[in-house]
Amino acid sequence: MKAKLFQFFLVSVLLAACAGGSWEEFTSTEGAFSVLMPKKPSRETQTVDTSLGPIEIQFFSAELADTVYMVAYSDYPAAFVAQSNPVIILDGARDGAVANVEGKLVSEHVIFIGGNPGRELRIEIPDAKMTAVSRIFLVNNRLYQVMALMPAERFSSDEITTYLDSFALTATN
Repeated sequence: MKAKLFQFFLVSVLLAACAGGSWEEFTSTEGAFSVLMPKKPSRETQTVDTSLGPIEIQFFSAELADTVYMVAYSDYPAAFVAQSNPVIILDGARDGAVANVEGKLVSEHVIFIGGNPGRELRIEIPDAKMTAVSRIFLVNNRLYQVMALMPAERFSSDEITTYLDSFALTATN
């Protein structure tokens, strides 16, 4: 009996290990980016009314049992970006990301992609017992957000870093 249970356990572990490793590159021509996703992402468009007028946000997300991988982008009016300080725009994006998930900013680092400014954020969401890591980039007048959200107890910085590092710009927007 114990031998059969042990065999069942080994088969279950083997099947679980085989199921998790098939990430594929997803490319958005319109969004001018590529990223590795654990499965084909769903796409959603949302329009948000802002002081600058309506801004359309494109979301691409792949949800697993307890983890979400997402890329979003939105285009700000070019005149607004030309007259603004990128640091202030990124500060606003950071503050919005933390507020939207009702989280606590744990760490923040200045980063760049193709010479464009960005931030890497780690946010804890105590009420949901989740951890989010996000990279936000301002490229010309486009704001990109690349995020992974998973249970705090299963947080894997290696898995998230691999995902975030796979994000690449494919063209100048």
